Amino acid sequence: MDTKVLEDIGLSEREIRVYMTLLEEGPSSAGAILEKASIQNSVFHFCVNRLIEKGLVGYVKKGKIRIYNAAEPESFMVYLEEKKNAVEKLLPELKAKQSLVEEKRSVEMFEGMKGVWNALIELIADAKPGDDFLFFTADLGDYEKDESVQKFYERYHLQRKKRKLNVKGISPTRLRKMHESWAGRMIRYTDLPMPANHGICGDKVVFMSWDEKPSAILIQQKNFVERQRKFFWAMWERLE
Repeated sequence: MDTKVLEDIGLSEREIRVYMTLLEEGPSSAGAILEKASIQNSVFHFCVNRLIEKGLVGYVKKGKIRIYNAAEPESFMVYLEEKKNAVEKLLPELKAKQSLVEEKRSVEMFEGMKGVWNALIELIADAKPGDDFLFFTADLGDYEKDESVQKFYERYHLQRKKRKLNVKGISPTRLRKMHESWAGRMIRYTDLPMPANHGICGDKVVFMSWDEKPSAILIQQKNFVERQRKFFWAMWERLE
């Protein structure tokens, strides 16, 4: 008889041996079980007490001697139901602990103009109408006067507009002329040192580098992104 399933539900090999011996032999004293199950006295008492706790073995006293008896096999269903109920009671606490961990965290690297585009599209993939899209434009490098980059951002803005996002940005004063040609977004300017180029939306942020080979890093991590968002709003209010 394959009793591995009993191990799978939490019984040890020796507990199974004691239970099966009682099931086959019927009501028995400790001495009789020790002989049939071929286990030591201390091991038997440990195992039988565990089986009693699980409701799988019972006993009656005849004088000073305990006579043990295996519970009906259906008792395993009761045992499993009790384990199930115990786990269900524990679930709220487990979920509470899980919620303390940052919900989702991932980092992806993208290269080339197409890669930067894909990163920016992923940034707004889950956005809903009315969500804020916040950005810092710090430095476009050699692409600052490149018409293809300006068209790139115009095309991307159509995607934000399509999703009805509230677009707000902070940019160096020297880029005012370029931004003024970009309708449909609110931008404030500063001569203060700027953080790296990046956009924030939902629980994601994309950092971009416009070096010789454009690249982007997409980070999805709630707490990290929330800190970036707070920094943006602090700087935004300062520039009023």
